[in-house]
Amino acid sequence: MINKRLAFTLGEILIALAVIGIIAVLVFPQVLIGLKASKAEAQFNTAHALISKAVAEMDTDDISTDPTKYPTRTFFPKFKAYNKYTIDCGVTNTSPNTSVCPSSSNYKNLSGQATRTDLLDDGAIILNNGMMFAVENCLKCTYGEDHNIWIVADINGKNKNPNRLGFDLFAFQVLKDGEILPLGAPGTDKMFSEHPENFCNYKNRNNTNTNVYNGYTCAYYASTDQDYFKTLYKGY
Repeated sequence: MINKRLAFTLGEILIALAVIGIIAVLVFPQVLIGLKASKAEAQFNTAHALISKAVAEMDTDDISTDPTKYPTRTFFPKFKAYNKYTIDCGVTNTSPNTSVCPSSSNYKNLSGQATRTDLLDDGAIILNNGMMFAVENCLKCTYGEDHNIWIVADINGKNKNPNRLGFDLFAFQVLKDGEILPLGAPGTDKMFSEHPENFCNYKNRNNTNTNVYNGYTCAYYASTDQDYFKTLYKGY
């Protein structure tokens, strides 16, 4: 009796490897998008939690969290004391630590255009975890009569791209009761909360014909749309 050994031929092995390679090419980009999205979402949630914690601790210590009590650039010194940070960038984008401290010329809106120069100029700190928190403190300014204090978070730091609103730069607003809400949420500035969709066109993010404020309300969508980051990073 002749014993037959069952085995794959070289041709069959090559075909199997080719199929595996094709599947990998198709699947790997989706896996990469998922990883980027998950990381960004986790960083976003951490930033929101840290900002809320700092403001809540201010309130616990009987330090006012009412935005109307803070003229321009007076909130930052109070706020920074309740964060664990490594670098105090100061105000007006003049810090010598240019690699990590904000300057509006290095940041873009969701459409890839330069952000307004006054978005990050009222004080900033670099946290121990590498995040950047910048304060926008302006009473009755051009953003809307009810605007006074935003805290803008760069969730992965300035020296990591894309440095773009809606991707890794998000704006939160301090309300009178000390609550921290993503800009665009009900109760935040009317200019942005009445039609937040006009200021975060994330499903058509590369449309350069949008207004300069595109991306300002993306924190609202990041906190309410469970697929926000997956949608954002698809094709990026």
